[in-house]
Amino acid sequence: MAMKKLSITLPAELAEMVRREAEEEGTSVSAVIADELAAAARRRAGVEAVRWFVSEEGPFTEEDRAAARAILDAADEHQRKLDELAERQKEAG
Repeated sequence: MAMKKLSITLPAELAEMVRREAEEEGTSVSAVIADELAAAARRRAGVEAVRWFVSEEGPFTEEDRAAARAILDAADEHQRKLDELAERQKEAG
C-alpha cells in the first residue's frame, strides 16, 4: 500500500492518548490513527449500506435485528479471543 506523509494537529490531551495507545500496542502514532480512521470509514460504509437496504427493502424486522445481534455478538467474541491471544503473545515476548 502506498503511503503519504501528512502533518496533523490534535488537541494536546488527544495527542497524549494516541501516544500512550501506540506505546502500549508497540506501534506508531501513525498506525494508531490510521487504524481508527479505517474503522470510522468502515462504520460510515455500514451506515450507508443500512440506509440503502432500508430504502430498497423497508425497515428491518425483529427477526432481522435478532440475526444481526447474533452476528455482532459472535464477532465481538472472536475479537475478544484475538485480543487475548495478542496479549499472551506480547507477554511471552
